[in-house]
Amino acid sequence: MAEKGGNSSWFVRQEYGGIPELFYSHSTKAPFERCISCDRSLQQPDSQYLVEKAFRNYREFGKTDVIFEYAMCLNCADRMRKELSLSSLARIQEFFEERVDFDQRRDQLMQSKPASSPQWIDKCLITGESHQNLDEYQVYGHFVGDRCVYSFLPYMIGGPAVDEITNLLSEKTLGEIDRFIDENFGLPPELKKPIKDNPIIFI
Repeated sequence: MAEKGGNSSWFVRQEYGGIPELFYSHSTKAPFERCISCDRSLQQPDSQYLVEKAFRNYREFGKTDVIFEYAMCLNCADRMRKELSLSSLARIQEFFEERVDFDQRRDQLMQSKPASSPQWIDKCLITGESHQNLDEYQVYGHFVGDRCVYSFLPYMIGGPAVDEITNLLSEKTLGEIDRFIDENFGLPPELKKPIKDNPIIFI
């Protein structure tokens, strides 16, 4: 339960379901087991973590490829967010507040779709475009051990909306994202470019 406005309070409504295969590690074909930053085990019953994955559709070939993926425990995610510039965080928050009613979306999906329904991640959170019609898209999820948390997450964001968000980021924040990529993916420059074209956006 969270407090709001002094005496008023509310319960954040959430449900749990199995982890959709879309959020499995592409390399292991199984749920992520370790935090990319601290190497903490994520499959303990009380381990909370986030997963972000970016995809590229090759529609002419009917294929989809993974551009990047990672899982991060909530402690590391909170620490990473604190390293981003306050101006970037404020712009991102304003962007989502203007474009998405998360409470309404959550309630509508919970009323009409069960937890684990593809409807949670089928369409871009910002534009409503189906993932099938997008050249690139990214998915975000919140997990506890071997369960997916259905509340404000999970969701999908298409490439055009990711570009909008990227344009809101300060040089400091873009530098922190570049550092994260360098430290955790260890790719040569020619392979780093696809990741930087689809920048990591910390949930």
